[in-house]
Order: sequence, then structure tokens, then C-alpha cells
Amino acid sequence: MAKTTRILIPSDFTLESLDFVSQSIDESTADQIDIILVYGNRNSTSASELLGIGLEDQLDVLQSASFLKACSTMYQRYQTRKLSIFADILGTDNGHYLQHYLKGQSVDEIIIPSGYNYKKKTRNFFNVADALRNVQHQIRPTVSFKEQRHNRKSEVLLAVG
Repeated sequence: MAKTTRILIPSDFTLESLDFVSQSIDESTADQIDIILVYGNRNSTSASELLGIGLEDQLDVLQSASFLKACSTMYQRYQTRKLSIFADILGTDNGHYLQHYLKGQSVDEIIIPSGYNYKKKTRNFFNVADALRNVQHQIRPTVSFKEQRHNRKSEVLLAVG
């Protein structure tokens, strides 16, 4: 049984950000790929914001119908690669938390979209790419860390548009 490669990619859940996902899949040699897209949104300390607002509620706000449709299209395009894509929100940029998160999620690779300008969709947004760069040298040596330049036209926008 082939080992699954788990790749973490910072994202703002826009169509443009999915170009890096497609590029990462194309460049990977793994037969099975799990992609974790993470958005940075510091946890609120407001009692009214903490009550009843879970991960799914936050993701519903952050992910557009077009984004979800593009993810579905990617599943179909890469079905022979046994692809899974899931989204998560990091609530802090604390280095120790990030290290534990990466270990707990069994991340094999971190791919940072180089030069990408993330869309700030929430008041408490933080740049996950910068947070990961800050702890890069503290991450387990078994985790590959690379900056990825965007090197093609937006295939995702063309496929969904």
C-alpha cells in the first residue's frame, strides 16, 4: 500500500490560491495526496463571538461556492491520484502550537506560495505563511519545507469560470 503524502498549504480560500494546490499535486510523485489548506484567524476573546461559532460556521463564511466547485473539479481531475483536500483554520501563530499542529496532522510537506498576497477575509486574520516561516527551523526534520513560485496561468479560474 502506497504511503499518503500530506501537504499543508496556507490559503485564503480563493480561486487564485488553488493554483498552488494544482501545481503542488502536479509536482508531487506520491500516489495518494492529502492537501490541508489552512487559513489564519486568531481566536476571538469576545464572549459573543465564541458562543456557537464552530469551524464549519467559519469555513462556510470563508469559502465561496466557486471555491468549493473548483475543489470538486480538482477531485475529478486528479481522481487517479487518490486526492483529498480539506480546510482548516489556525487560531494562533504561536510557534509551539504550530509545531504540535504539524505533528498532530502528520504533515509531510509544507508548501508556501511565494509572493502570494493573501486576502484578509476576517478581522483577526494572520498570515499563516509568515508564521510557518518563523518556525521553519524548529519543525521536525522529516517535514519538507519549500517556497513555491506560481509558474502558470490560472487553470482553476479557467476551469470554473
